[in-house]
Formats: sequence, structure tokens, C-alpha cells
Amino acid sequence: MDIVQYPNLEMAIRKITKKSVAQSIGVCDKALTNKLNGKTQFTWPEVKTICHTFFPNSDPDYLFATADEIEDK
Repeated sequence: MDIVQYPNLEMAIRKITKKSVAQSIGVCDKALTNKLNGKTQFTWPEVKTICHTFFPNSDPDYLFATADEIEDK
């Protein structure tokens, strides 16, 4: 089972595909999976694009809070 690194993104609940997110930030599906799993980091421009395109009313700090950060609160 994959660890959910960014649980607040809730892409499946909002019916947002990984492919559409990957295309919006200009990376391949595997690169996006690595970012979502915490193996590589999102860049700030990628975060801004994802927020603007798919989550326009959400705070980036909330969306990209890691599971560890949420657990520590």
C-alpha cells in the first residue's frame, strides 16, 4: 500500500486524474507519482499551477501539508 504523502489533495474524491495533473505541470506520470509519494519534491511553480488549476479556493499550505505535518498537529 502506498503511503499518502499529501492527504489533503484528495484527488480521487474530486475526480482529478494523475494524468491531468501531470500534464498541467509538464511532467510524466511516473514523475508525478514520485512527487505524490514524497520521493521528489514539488517545485513552487508546480504547486501554484496545481492550486490554480484544480483547487482554486484552497490554501497551498493546507493542500501540500504532509501526512507527518498533519499528524504532528
